[in-house]
Amino acid sequence: MTHRCRVWLVHSEECAEQRSRAMRRSTVSDRVRMKRVGACCAWPALALLLGGWLLFGAACQRVDDDAARTLVMAVETPPITFDPRGPTNSETAHIQQLIFHTLVRTNERFEIVPELAERWEVDQAQRRYTFHLRSGVTFHDGRRLTARDVAYTFNSLIAPHFDSPKRAAFSKLDRVEAVDAHTVVFHCRERYPGLLVDLLAVGIIPEGSGETIAEHPIGTGPFQLEKYIESQEVDLRAFPEAFGGGPGVERLRIRIIRDPTTLSLELLSGAVQLAFNTRLSPDFIEEQRRSGALKVIVADGASIEYLVLNTADPILSDRRVRQAIAYALDRRAIIESLFRGQAREAATVLPPGHWAYHPGVRHYAYDPRQAERLLEAAGYPDPDGPGPAPRLHLTLKTSSAEQARQVATIIQEQLRRVGIALDLQSFELQTYLNDLNRGRFQIGYLRLPGANRFVDIFKAAFGSRSIPFDPSVSERERTGFLNRARYRNPALDELIAAAEATSDRQEQLRLYARIQEILADDVPWIYLWYPANVAVMSPRVKNAHIPTSADFTFIKDLTLAP
Repeated sequence: MTHRCRVWLVHSEECAEQRSRAMRRSTVSDRVRMKRVGACCAWPALALLLGGWLLFGAACQRVDDDAARTLVMAVETPPITFDPRGPTNSETAHIQQLIFHTLVRTNERFEIVPELAERWEVDQAQRRYTFHLRSGVTFHDGRRLTARDVAYTFNSLIAPHFDSPKRAAFSKLDRVEAVDAHTVVFHCRERYPGLLVDLLAVGIIPEGSGETIAEHPIGTGPFQLEKYIESQEVDLRAFPEAFGGGPGVERLRIRIIRDPTTLSLELLSGAVQLAFNTRLSPDFIEEQRRSGALKVIVADGASIEYLVLNTADPILSDRRVRQAIAYALDRRAIIESLFRGQAREAATVLPPGHWAYHPGVRHYAYDPRQAERLLEAAGYPDPDGPGPAPRLHLTLKTSSAEQARQVATIIQEQLRRVGIALDLQSFELQTYLNDLNRGRFQIGYLRLPGANRFVDIFKAAFGSRSIPFDPSVSERERTGFLNRARYRNPALDELIAAAEATSDRQEQLRLYARIQEILADDVPWIYLWYPANVAVMSPRVKNAHIPTSADFTFIKDLTLAP
């Protein structure tokens, strides 16, 4: 409900206190004046008093009208920087999506389509990319977007003195040339098939922005920065002239609220109107969905949670053991009991709906008898029949996050039923990831929040040259860092290279289908589930259409009812 302050009705504690102070000050002055000149002269003072009340009432009206036009959203982590060339985390990238546009974007099938570039051409060697920009696009400061802005954005990013993790991703990019006002050419040192994907992470900034862009961003997006209170809130206002149209709300306030309990209370009180993919408990979300006190949207998501299996481990090097673990997991039971149905089972690394998703890939439905047969075949018989002695021991490592430990406990019990004794270890996140990267683990539980939207994931996570800290691979030859499973398959490497080299979509579909089939048989990862995208919002929030990608772009279309 929108609260309004009027002259004689108090709807706000803040306005009431303001009026009380005004009345006390005016009454003292009024009494002195009346004693001096008589009661007949008190009317001008009373007029002034009433005028003061009216001014305070009008001010409160304006404050509350602003509140009525402001959408308040909560995130859990503050942005690192507003410079789209700089370091990033999930919240940083999402907030930048509201301020900047990129040359290209993805559609609902995760195909790369135009955004600021209306079209492009790629030479046969994949070393020269020519982009043709849209005309009439305007920055927040009124300047027109030109090819010089695009060239500046990327040339400054790849400059040797520029310190950013994103610079390494563009190591194959030599220079960017503005040919004319609306034509820009990317010159690459070598074949660079992944350039279009890498462009998705960098918003375009005006030429000459310098370091000030980190605190005073200027983009072409639907919102422009008005104020940032560090680690507390980001205040944005609408940019009606934005390419693609302005947003449906005049202001957007993004509050940083780290504690889920605090966030739930703020939502219920109406102080926050939107929380999207936060750590609100599945139980709280389900309760709100049933009660209707808050509006809840649970939509399909693209992120994936999985178990990574160390294929270099003496036990897990046997594919039959990895397959047995996959059959022993009752993922549907975990989704229903722990996640309250807010996830869907995964069969491959790509999300359903992706243009390269293979629906016919092998699926490991819950089958404990098959798991036991595979363990027998791998040389791990049951030592005491129905007795308690296990067939083998393994260790599952997780982060110290509560949900990760809950999932691990359930998996421990499910594997115990087929004779696998699972020891659980949890660590602070950086220690945990370091162990995975160094190969100091047997099984790990992880979430991939976005990289699986692109077919590059096959090379980055399963390519033989993507094993972290592999001394046999030079940095120049490296193709990624996500192959923590230490999985090596030359035949798969060849299929990935062939899929990258062709521009024939049907041939790509055939090759990526075969890649997914091989990975399903070899099981370097056990795909668990795709967590849902969950939006919890005030009933005042309208026109919410949640994308599978979980991008913040949907916020542009939101409106607020009175």
